[in-house]
Amino acid sequence: MMDLTTKYMGLSLKNPLIASASPLTSTVKSIQRLEKAGIAAVVLPSLFEEQIRREQEEEEQIALSRNDLFPEATSFLPSGLTLERGSQAYLDTIHKVKSVVDIPVIASLNGCSEGGWVDYARQIEQAGADALELHVYYNPPSLDITGREVEDVYLDVARRVKNSVTIPVALKVDPFFSAFGNMARQFDEIGVDGLVMFNRMLQPDFNLTSMLVEPSWPISKAGEIGIPLRWISVLHGKINASLAATSGAYDHEDVIKYLLAGADTVMLASALIRNGADYVSVLLKGVEVWLKQREFTDLNEMRGMMSQRSVANPEAFERANYIRTVDGAKK
Repeated sequence: MMDLTTKYMGLSLKNPLIASASPLTSTVKSIQRLEKAGIAAVVLPSLFEEQIRREQEEEEQIALSRNDLFPEATSFLPSGLTLERGSQAYLDTIHKVKSVVDIPVIASLNGCSEGGWVDYARQIEQAGADALELHVYYNPPSLDITGREVEDVYLDVARRVKNSVTIPVALKVDPFFSAFGNMARQFDEIGVDGLVMFNRMLQPDFNLTSMLVEPSWPISKAGEIGIPLRWISVLHGKINASLAATSGAYDHEDVIKYLLAGADTVMLASALIRNGADYVSVLLKGVEVWLKQREFTDLNEMRGMMSQRSVANPEAFERANYIRTVDGAKK
């Protein structure tokens, strides 16, 4: 058997394929099917900051009403956020999944500010999650907010959460920073354990009949690996954080390309939604065949072979490729 084992944020995985947050990771049964098919880890669907805020506001209103009725009982009311209903169900899901699978379970939080992330990150850790993935979705339309201010929000959230838990923390980021390489280094310096590249931005459309804005589900398509492939190849070997590729991995060749660029893991959602959980075994078989044909014995022998670290002058190399591509398009 080919050795496909890998490390991701210090977690030992039997292969580099992770099921990212999707409907397929939302139930215990579907996660069990993914494990049986060979998936190495799962990322649970995100708990949203807005959900935490809404529940907190409801609980504060209840607390205030109780204060009016029983002012002498004020000292007995909880001072912080108590997690009930939807958020408590999320913690319960972590418990249930961990009790029936042997693969790592990664929880996920999605938001745009400090919010209740820190407290909830701690409770996610206590619930048994093996790691935590943060989705910081902050893309303000204001013309007054500077790029530095946006970057500070990402860095502040990552720093606060990282300092509040002991489990590994990954950050799922956007590729749209003005200097993403420098941002990646800053995330690495504050101790982020993994970078997941990249978030898929919502791209709404206009309905010309109803004159309404119609949001579109950000599902990836085959061939959309260019941007994460480039940045993984740039960052490989230059930062300590693990590198996870996500977006556009539809067949085993896409997986192999990401690994050659230097990815530690490849996350799958759209391909599994389209083809089902059993497609994991198809992808793994394709990777094994490719490795055997080239006489590799494990992933470490080929990981990063096509990263920029293997090029003497990456800037000149990239410029030459750009010119060659433009010239080819003119012919």
